[in-house]
Amino acid sequence: MNRRTVLKYLAAGFACLLWPTGSRSAADKTAIEHPFKEPPEYTKHVRCDNCGMDRNKWARTRYSFDSPHGEFHTCSIHCLAVLSIKLKTVPRNVKAAEYFHPENMLDAEKALYVIGSSAPGTMTMSSKIAFSSREEAEAYSREQGGRTAGFDGAMNAAMNEINRHMKSH
Repeated sequence: MNRRTVLKYLAAGFACLLWPTGSRSAADKTAIEHPFKEPPEYTKHVRCDNCGMDRNKWARTRYSFDSPHGEFHTCSIHCLAVLSIKLKTVPRNVKAAEYFHPENMLDAEKALYVIGSSAPGTMTMSSKIAFSSREEAEAYSREQGGRTAGFDGAMNAAMNEINRHMKSH
């Protein structure tokens, strides 16, 4: 991927990430702070291995995974997908941050995702956020839109977005 394409991804990601911040009540999950303005230290792997964004600020959507090339840490499922393409590998032992509890890293294969909700995407126009329970994901989807899927569905959605972007440029 050339520098111009990477810059386009970054510009698109930042443009779609402007979102009201502040504390949220249990009833108002649309006011969730993402990105964090002054985040605690959720991880010591601060920079995304793909785009360089601060993973503590983007803690709600961060990932880690293993590959034959080593261990990697990304700010989003989008960057996980891009990095797996760059590395020509299938990510293994993928961990995803739990959206409402970003201090928790979930086994991505066991998480349930809400794709395309009103939540802002990280590095993408369509959010793909991980939940630890089906009940929480379905309740969030009812309130904020989107559809539920497993990790394969979320990863396929990320890959399809990348492929559509590459074909249009």
